[in-house]
Amino acid sequence: MPVIVQSHVRSESVFTPGDMRVSFAGMFIKLRNHAGLTLIEAVLAILILASCIIGVATLYTRQENIARGGRLHERAVELARELAKQISDDSDPKHNYETVLGISCDTATTASTAENRVACWQDKVEQELTDGSARVSLDRTLLPAQYVIIVSWSEPRSGTASYVLRVTPAEKQAPGASPVTKQDATRVAD
Repeated sequence: MPVIVQSHVRSESVFTPGDMRVSFAGMFIKLRNHAGLTLIEAVLAILILASCIIGVATLYTRQENIARGGRLHERAVELARELAKQISDDSDPKHNYETVLGISCDTATTASTAENRVACWQDKVEQELTDGSARVSLDRTLLPAQYVIIVSWSEPRSGTASYVLRVTPAEKQAPGASPVTKQDATRVAD
């Protein structure tokens, strides 16, 4: 059954469910109900879907970067503690664990000098951490003197990070004292 609609320009328009006439300033535009989508509706649906997919992908990669950064930090701490244990267990006061330029890791020899152990440990840091680097220095301003172990690496999208560990050599430790006295992590954004 047709419905009669009053219009301001024309006296009346006829509206049926399958066909609608709209009056605007004396002009008739015929709109039809279609079962399918128009091109604009399809493009808008694709854009909305694409923005949702991009949002989820961004969250996933950001979460993955955070998790990877945490794993790198954990590994840096493990590597620093590994060398700290060697230093604290070594009771020979003649061994020097400071980083020496020009010394490279020599695994072929049976000689286990402190300098060679540090060089091999530095190679391990470089291999296991992204842009990894490490150095060891002896802080003689403290009594007893302490080795300062610094491990640095690159964090995904956040820059350079470092882990610092101080350890007292075995021959200078007070009886019953812990060899590791201070540890901290410093992050520096690029």
